[in-house]
Amino acid sequence: MASKNVVLDTDVYSALYTDPERAERRGLPVSTWLEALAGDRVLISFQTRAEVVAGLRAGNWGDSRRQTALAKLDAVPTIPADREVIESYAELTSLCLRAGHALHAKIHTADRWVAACAVAKRLPLLSGDGIYQGAPALSLLMEG
Repeated sequence: MASKNVVLDTDVYSALYTDPERAERRGLPVSTWLEALAGDRVLISFQTRAEVVAGLRAGNWGDSRRQTALAKLDAVPTIPADREVIESYAELTSLCLRAGHALHAKIHTADRWVAACAVAKRLPLLSGDGIYQGAPALSLLMEG
């Protein structure tokens, strides 16, 4: 199978790049995600980068651990909030509202930005968050 680009939601990025052993102990499907991503190039949205950096600043991490986490973050390409992403965000918000999909709700603004990055770049999204299921215009790498 040919390699493809995949956008990771914040939950998947954090599980795979921050502390996969802890994520597995918490019951997250780390092995399944890694298998699904085998050979693929992963990207993150600007929203995921912001959430991870905020978490690093809020966490009680030592300098070495924080620097390691930032180096891993810097190694993953980040999709910026360019015009295409902003247009996709507006369209996705409208489509979700008209369809009655919960992704349009204010509480899911961050999730909508992540989804808009995937939609704008025509890439599948890998997430463990069920909010994306059935979202209009969004392609998921894995269902469920």
